[in-house]
Amino acid sequence: MENHRFLNFCTLSLWHAYLVERHSQDLVIKEESPRTAQRMRVSEEAMQTHLNNLRTHADGKPVEIFINSDEIDIQAYCDCRNQCVIVPKQYEHSDIHFPIDRTEPRVSAMVGVSMNGICLRPFLITKEEFSTVYMMKQHIIQDQNVTVVRGETNMMNSELMVRLSTRAEAVLMVDNATQHCTIAIKELLKANHIILLTMPPNSTHLLQPCDVGIFGTLKLAYQQGHHGIATLTTEQIFSHIVDAIQKAARLLSITNSFKAYCLGTRISKENLVVNVETNIFNQILQQVRTDNSGVSERVLLPGQRIRKVKFGALNP
Repeated sequence: MENHRFLNFCTLSLWHAYLVERHSQDLVIKEESPRTAQRMRVSEEAMQTHLNNLRTHADGKPVEIFINSDEIDIQAYCDCRNQCVIVPKQYEHSDIHFPIDRTEPRVSAMVGVSMNGICLRPFLITKEEFSTVYMMKQHIIQDQNVTVVRGETNMMNSELMVRLSTRAEAVLMVDNATQHCTIAIKELLKANHIILLTMPPNSTHLLQPCDVGIFGTLKLAYQQGHHGIATLTTEQIFSHIVDAIQKAARLLSITNSFKAYCLGTRISKENLVVNVETNIFNQILQQVRTDNSGVSERVLLPGQRIRKVKFGALNP
């Protein structure tokens, strides 16, 4: 009986491997590599400009007022492992599009961390209805240990970004997504003496501290937290996300993520301040050169132009 249950479990949880094994002459499993989602080139000139921006706007800043914020999309039952799909055997070595499963409940979490190891209150976005009373039963208290907003989609937009930005201070470093850099956001931050510092296009996998060292651990902690739970309510999803953020965004993981990005610390006049470490940045730049060598130049159609995206300090 026990062997039968174990066999059923294996068949259900590994059905895709079982299917491909049965039809190995016709089918193959393709797994998404870490670089599949990032095939665009990173400009070396833009990287050097970004280094100069860090020296100008980050170096010497007190660590408690230098903040990185980024958005992560979490599916209710998503798997933190690389995505894989079953394809015909003849496409084993072809470039393919990896689909996104949009059928599961989704919540976007805007996570902010400062260089002194502090994680800001999570900012969660959902299009699902939720109850603040039931949230409290999950130990999630609105505007105390989390801020949850309901939007038309599960993603950040410019209106929600303005609401979030009132909680930042001094230097806010984000990617250059359009919804992060609207005129209203730039004016709001400037009025509150906050520099909006953005990164070069296509470089967040290298230069975004949240991407480099926090989000992977966050998704793993989220998966482990609800392991064995068949269904989750929206409020339970909030609870598991906040718990995962608290586990992932710890003092050492935050400081190590900034360090890997080339931002260390030094003591200046009895204060701990940001230190731009050029040697680490040069290692990142070397990785960019290696990655670029494996990515072909973009082919433009007649009359087509490459859209240039502004980055750096957008509201000096």
